[in-house]
Amino acid sequence: MSEDQKRIVVAEDSPELCDVLKDILEGEGYRVDFVHDGFSLVSYLKENQDIDAIILDLVMPKKDGISVFDTVRSISPASRIIIYTGHTDYRHSVFARKADAFINKTDSAEKLLGALREVLE
Repeated sequence: MSEDQKRIVVAEDSPELCDVLKDILEGEGYRVDFVHDGFSLVSYLKENQDIDAIILDLVMPKKDGISVFDTVRSISPASRIIIYTGHTDYRHSVFARKADAFINKTDSAEKLLGALREVLE
């Protein structure tokens, strides 16, 4: 891993979407890890302190992004958080305002990449 390679963790429960995001993000030169629920994300962040960005689905099984948002922010305060959800009703929620970016899953991959570049500047 090069010194300037950005580390991203994606919290997403859809294996198919994880495969797509892996191709897109690694294709852009990011180092990417995946977790599948909020519990796993909290555990991951406790073990990995050098995460540049978190792409966070709000609705996941076991423990969702909503219930771990504040914990994630406190464990990894330097990490930028991008909410990546299929639930557009959260666009004006407190979580959308607290996050560094809000992207809907129906938006283009380029919109996600643009938001990622912007928050990592």
